Amino acid sequence: MRPNWRRTLPRTLTALFSIFSPLAFSAAFAQQSAPPVVKVATRLVVLSVVVTDKSGNPVTGLTKDDFRVLEDDQLQAIASFEPAAEPVSSPAAESAATAALPAIDAPPPATLVLDQLNTKSEDLMFAVEKIRDFVRAQPPHLAQPTSLYSLTKRGLELLAPPTQDRDSLLAVFKKSIVELPPHSLESGGVQGGADRLVTSLLALDEMALGSAHQKGRKNIIWIGNGIPILSASGVDLSNRARFLDWVHYTVNWLEESQTTVYTVNPAGLEVAPETRAVDLGSALVPQTGLTLSDLVFESLAPESGGAIFRSRNDVDVAIAIALRDGFSSYTLSYYPRNDKWDSKFRRIRVIVNRDSLTARTQRGYYAFPDGFEGGAAQIDFGLSRAVTSPIPFRSVAFTATGQILPPASTQTVRPPQTPGFAPRVAKTPATSPATLRVVLGINRGSLSWTQQPNGDQRSEITVVTSCIGSSGRVLGYRVREAELILEKSKLQDPASDSIQLFVRLDLPSKTDHVRLVVRDAASSHLGTFDLPSSSFTRAPVH
Repeated sequence: MRPNWRRTLPRTLTALFSIFSPLAFSAAFAQQSAPPVVKVATRLVVLSVVVTDKSGNPVTGLTKDDFRVLEDDQLQAIASFEPAAEPVSSPAAESAATAALPAIDAPPPATLVLDQLNTKSEDLMFAVEKIRDFVRAQPPHLAQPTSLYSLTKRGLELLAPPTQDRDSLLAVFKKSIVELPPHSLESGGVQGGADRLVTSLLALDEMALGSAHQKGRKNIIWIGNGIPILSASGVDLSNRARFLDWVHYTVNWLEESQTTVYTVNPAGLEVAPETRAVDLGSALVPQTGLTLSDLVFESLAPESGGAIFRSRNDVDVAIAIALRDGFSSYTLSYYPRNDKWDSKFRRIRVIVNRDSLTARTQRGYYAFPDGFEGGAAQIDFGLSRAVTSPIPFRSVAFTATGQILPPASTQTVRPPQTPGFAPRVAKTPATSPATLRVVLGINRGSLSWTQQPNGDQRSEITVVTSCIGSSGRVLGYRVREAELILEKSKLQDPASDSIQLFVRLDLPSKTDHVRLVVRDAASSHLGTFDLPSSSFTRAPVH
């Protein structure tokens, strides 16, 4: 395998790292003439479908012939079909929080997000109590890997990594997980609301990207009040369109990664709520007591095939119902008959050929051509977020080791003290930063390869090396692009299953760890690996 380091991207990374702050990013976003857009990278559309009866209980046992899939009212041919798991026992809503979930080989992972950025303090404390109640009601071994995140003004923070150990998840609640003093929802006015909206969407995008390598359905349960922004006075129509476009961008990430969102508002019951319908451009969403501003973020739930839970005090039951859907979903796929990729929204409907049954799935996607849109000013969202995100990215699998090289030395030639003898050469230590030599072992199967005319295999990757301080601040970084050539004669060699790359970087003295990011150019899949400074070895001094 011959790696060829093609070029560095200093201008791109200057832009990338200048927007790591969500607030800075929001300002940059508002100045763009067009929103960043993710594009459909595959012609296969995969749907996660939940079928319910009149009472809202999930229905399983259906076959492929029971379904019809329509895209823009045009019937599609179902390419693949996977049945749902057996129905959950005790499906009534009152007992959903303690109902036993079915045991299946690959349970869908669940992510709980406590939205501290957009939630009133009294609702926040109630939400924490109800999440704890839900976890307590579960068996010691959870039915599915469950993680817990918190969204604060600093962005997404990991509280508990994915686990099926109930007690380890409960241990998180033994310490205060609510940030004090609470974030003021009135601060910053319209711009403050815009910042919170973009921060929330970025967090959701990160979670979708981080789970892209996992096959099948993923559930995100977002617990918070919602984000009032679009209907606020002072936001003109052009800015409203930009924010809605960013929502559309997120919709495509969710569709591509098979991520379903549920929003749970912990505000409790409302008195005489008003029912209205709000048109978001791609879907008509009937809800209770909502304004356009409320639906900006919450609309992502029905767009992704999930649901909005409002006007209820039983947050723990809402969480359980959302998780139950994940175990009772069918998987269908199709290749769109419409081959004109005109960037327009494609509306999806799934119809069950049986009376009194309703199917819920993703509402559609935006038919952008392959790749990313925009020139040098277009921000590479996935790569930039992977550097500082608390979420591990596993679509590109690799390991790494680090070794600190001996410091460079300078030579000083002194005049000879005795005539006829050679001059003395004194070595003095250099004051430059330490140099770290990193060896990456990339799983060959996680990269995209194209066959060359001579039979060799070729792949392109981007590698980012970032030195991170204990506070999470980026102390230094470097970006490299590499062309990998795997020679035909070595394709069957087991040693080529791991592609080795060697990189060097300057190591600031306060480095806590080095985060490595590898992106596959063809698929845009990402992988990350953290090297703690305690793991660095030292090369011998010669």
